[in-house]
Amino acid sequence: MNRKGPADAASATRRLRGVPSGGKTQTGDTPCRLAVAARPALFCEVLSLKLHDEPDLEVVGVARDEDEARALLARERPQVLVFDYEGLGPGSEAAVRRLRRVARGTRILVLATRSSQETLERMLRAGAAGLVGKQQTFETLVRAIRAVARGELWANRAAAAQVVEDLAGPSRSSTFDVRLTAREREIVQAVGLGGRNRDIGDRLHISEKTVKSHLNSIFRKLQVDNRFAAGLYSIDGRRESGTS
Repeated sequence: MNRKGPADAASATRRLRGVPSGGKTQTGDTPCRLAVAARPALFCEVLSLKLHDEPDLEVVGVARDEDEARALLARERPQVLVFDYEGLGPGSEAAVRRLRRVARGTRILVLATRSSQETLERMLRAGAAGLVGKQQTFETLVRAIRAVARGELWANRAAAAQVVEDLAGPSRSSTFDVRLTAREREIVQAVGLGGRNRDIGDRLHISEKTVKSHLNSIFRKLQVDNRFAAGLYSIDGRRESGTS
């Protein structure tokens, strides 16, 4: 695949501030439009330029706080927002919720030093589409961006499986007390393993439309507004199992 040609510093700065750069890669394919919200400024700019250098990614803007991120999402409506969990300060979970309300079509990928199961669950419940640990490689981050742009969810397989078990289990803490029906549990288990709606319907001898209806009920009970259940599995999990 051909890579983008070199650009001068002024052109790069204009792109990062959200000025359209044509919307096409050299291959003629529409790239994935993404934004970056991170601090400090140097980290944010270097990460954005490196991401923009990917042939199928286009960084349409950067933000260094929640207010800038909100304005950027409202203006550009990117497909993906890379959100720096620690860099944006305390209250990141609430910030993700607020940003989701600004642009529901934008999927938020959290970049965090703390990539534990607890952090993952909090971010997913807030509306994020996944979490990448800062100890991971740049290549992993790029794969995660591509995955969430396709409507999937990025999470370590071991942590994701535990989150599914916790959220779907019959015994929940008082702060998140829900009960799924037997059929809903079957569907959650299937999607937790990466099952698609059609495959799940065939396996359970129900229509794809019925699967979607059950998923809507699951989302309501679990208090999530993304495709949490349908996407809760690791991308390239076989290669990255055991990482966090």
